[in-house]
Amino acid sequence: MGKLYGVSVGAGDPQLMTVKAVKIIENCGVLAVPRTKGENTLALSIAQQAADIKDKRIIYLDFPMTRDKKLLDENYDRITQLLCSELKENDVAVPVLGDISVYSTFSYIAERVAEKGFDVEICAGVTSFCAAAAELKLPLCLGNEPLHIIPYGCEDFEELLDIRGTKVIMKTGSHSAELADLLHRKGFAEHTSIVENCGLPDEKMYHSLDEVNDELGYFTVFIVHDKEKRHEA
Repeated sequence: MGKLYGVSVGAGDPQLMTVKAVKIIENCGVLAVPRTKGENTLALSIAQQAADIKDKRIIYLDFPMTRDKKLLDENYDRITQLLCSELKENDVAVPVLGDISVYSTFSYIAERVAEKGFDVEICAGVTSFCAAAAELKLPLCLGNEPLHIIPYGCEDFEELLDIRGTKVIMKTGSHSAELADLLHRKGFAEHTSIVENCGLPDEKMYHSLDEVNDELGYFTVFIVHDKEKRHEA
């Protein structure tokens, strides 16, 4: 009986994949690749630049673009059945962008697979916001400063922007322009750093919102710092 591996492949640059991630992918006979709209995935393209996958059998896990809980649960159950059928004879690796512990749908699948009696292992990876902070040469937090991870559009979102500490805003998707307008209105423009397509060939960095001239893309990380000057740790 095989094991299911959730393999975090990092933020975009294949050099950010861990040695452990590469070894797991190369040791598994099957790669189960998440995708939406029937397209090839960024996670797979990252993985194949760091690991040898030429002899792997690749299957695709199709995820619908919907927030309908019933449809999502039905799809999770379908994917679970597919993975369990593979796990009867093979170890299966699922490459996932960033780190699986941060807003990954793999967690819903892993829970269901574990309930079916199969072993599941998670391989940690570099998150998009850690990679973005490194590119910007900017610490996310110092001393006793808190760090907050906030999904765009969550309940009380505007109020959360005012709490003390660094705010990493994720899941902006196609709403980057709306978020930028909101941050301008709240006076955060010069305190907001942005990395678009972090780790990819078309990566762009901005140290303030005022530097942004073009429309921001889908894979964009916003890092909002406190307006007050930082004190030394």
